[in-house]
Amino acid sequence: MSFSTGYLTTREIKIWDLRRQGHTQAGIGKILKITRQAAFKALGIIDSKVEQAFTEAAKTNGLEIKRLYIEEGIMQAYSPAHKIPVIISLSKVNGLRIWYMHEGDCKVCVHGSSCREFLIGEAKERGLELSEDDFSLPPSLMALRVFSKYLGEN
Repeated sequence: MSFSTGYLTTREIKIWDLRRQGHTQAGIGKILKITRQAAFKALGIIDSKVEQAFTEAAKTNGLEIKRLYIEEGIMQAYSPAHKIPVIISLSKVNGLRIWYMHEGDCKVCVHGSSCREFLIGEAKERGLELSEDDFSLPPSLMALRVFSKYLGEN
């Protein structure tokens, strides 16, 4: 297990993903051929591990935690050092990642294509359809579209 996967085992990632897709504990049990009680217990363990990973990521990066969306794999935070909002995301496709909501010059940044891939993966995994206009945005603005649901709430 690693920090980048939220300390989740392969099986726990499967259970967590099934819940994110909208399956109930009974539905998860049926799919995985386990009892509803086993799914309930596993989800409790998973939530604890995800919360620990988010908390450690925030602490390691000097971030203030604002709000935690464990089931969705999102933490809303704030960077006092940079004075900007931050999103910490945990997903199957990207693992645990930190996104600083900044207004950088994405045209000259060497990370532009990897940032774009990250954001497209997050949108897809979270069921968010991006428009053609969204795809043409620089990553710093695309991030506003992808993470808008989690910004501004305290």
